[in-house]
Amino acid sequence: MQHLYKLGMDFLNKSFDDAFSNIEIFFLAYVLALVIFWLQKKQSLKAAFAYPALFALFTIFNPYLMIPIADAVDLSSRIRRIFWLLPVNLVLAFVMVWLIHLLSKRWKRAIAVITLAALAAVLGESQFVHMVPAENIYKITDESIQIADLIEKDAQTDEPKSCLFADIQLLELRQYDPSILNAIRRQEMIRWTIDPTDQDAVQQTLEKKQSRRILTLLLYYGIQLEPDVLKRNIKRHKIQYVIPNKDKGLGEYFEHAGYEAVGETEHFEVFRVK
Repeated sequence: MQHLYKLGMDFLNKSFDDAFSNIEIFFLAYVLALVIFWLQKKQSLKAAFAYPALFALFTIFNPYLMIPIADAVDLSSRIRRIFWLLPVNLVLAFVMVWLIHLLSKRWKRAIAVITLAALAAVLGESQFVHMVPAENIYKITDESIQIADLIEKDAQTDEPKSCLFADIQLLELRQYDPSILNAIRRQEMIRWTIDPTDQDAVQQTLEKKQSRRILTLLLYYGIQLEPDVLKRNIKRHKIQYVIPNKDKGLGEYFEHAGYEAVGETEHFEVFRVK
């Protein structure tokens, strides 16, 4: 039991550091506010703030109870944000408004607002040090970033854009820009295969009218579709941009289909569907 208590306290201490590192003064102010509410005669203050905190103290902050439950549901490593359950910011905001409201003169309230704002700025943790340019933490290739930028510049919108590509490398496009969607699913790229020289197999795929596999024939295997087949399947998925690999030699094919070239990278071309 003592070992369980130690594990619980270690967990709580680590969680506290994660939540209030460098701003412990605000947690202390929160505790002081709860004590004041408890001493007040107004039952509403106790019901709204003190009683919930007291309940949490005997449940989620109880080392003997928390660790066994967390282990049982396999969440012991995912509830580090346990202190986020405490309405610290809400309570402190309420206290500041409450204190200002107690003052009768406007000039006194103005001074109180300025003083409290200054205290928050001085005692809080500056966020300017965290305001740094985003880094490519997922190690997305420069070419994928170039393609995403070409589409974003041309589309001029953050709304989802339906695209068509069949290279595994370009799956990271959505990782870089979630608004870029692909009509061909991962399973068509990885699991579905066909011999492009087998005319019967190709014809059978076309006859089944499975649009994603038909588009895979075009983008992955370089099998040029009849204009009406291309138009029908492009329209079905409301595709706005096509990104063929230059190795497939589809540039002229899409130009003849009336698609407008947006730009190109080392290995890919980007066409806008008109």
